[in-house]
Amino acid sequence: MKFKLTVIFSIIIFFCLSAPAARANNIIKIGSDATVGENQTVNNIITINGQITVSGLVENNVIAISGPVVLTGKSVVRGNVFCIGGIIARGSGSQVFGKITEINSAGITKSLRSFFRGDTDDWSAILNILFLFFQIIIVIFAILLALILPRQLTRIKQTIQTNKLRSFFYGLLASLMITPLLIVLVISIIGIYLIPALCIAIAIIFLLGYIAVAALLGDFTLSKIWDTKNKSLLGQTILGLILLMILGWIPYVGWLIKAIIVTIGWGGMLYFLFSHRKRRA
Repeated sequence: MKFKLTVIFSIIIFFCLSAPAARANNIIKIGSDATVGENQTVNNIITINGQITVSGLVENNVIAISGPVVLTGKSVVRGNVFCIGGIIARGSGSQVFGKITEINSAGITKSLRSFFRGDTDDWSAILNILFLFFQIIIVIFAILLALILPRQLTRIKQTIQTNKLRSFFYGLLASLMITPLLIVLVISIIGIYLIPALCIAIAIIFLLGYIAVAALLGDFTLSKIWDTKNKSLLGQTILGLILLMILGWIPYVGWLIKAIIVTIGWGGMLYFLFSHRKRRA
């Protein structure tokens, strides 16, 4: 499990930050340690199979995959500290303004035991584990979709690209209609049996729209970085998924930007289905 997570995050982080690293003051290490000195300021610091030691200022996030994080007494992190497969050691004077997330075998076992005992202290850790699990599932599903059904994914992406505003209103309207529709199904006799099928259909449509809009976002980003027409659909999709995840980390406005993009993807998938049905008719 640890090896699989390392490989997945290695691919993700490489695609996401290899190009912008030259412009932004980021530290990215794979297989080696990374250090932020006392008088040093960096934007992000990321390691895979290495230790992070922070004694200075990190403007955004600290991310360690398969390695520990050491925050000395003089360290300041304005964003989040995320560590998977390692531990986080903090000095008495260290300051972290964002969330601190530590996921390892000991922490998962402890959180699960506390969860089943009914304790509420470790529920946030359980939610983080579930969030990571679902992110991995989405990445795997996106890889399979890009490899097995590339033409269909490209068509959905092109539909969203040419109908962004319409897709947004479709997604907004559909989101507002879900609750009333479920209420109508609950109070009807036949509708109760349709609720599971409706929930599965909504989940599939939402997932496909999420992946398609991620591919569109990745395509747009790669077009700005490299002026080439030979862009891999798989690379676009993976990069877009990472960018969507990173958008959620932006303070205050990140959730709103991500919600708008996700609404466009969800509505774009619905518009694609309706327009495709009309063309067939």
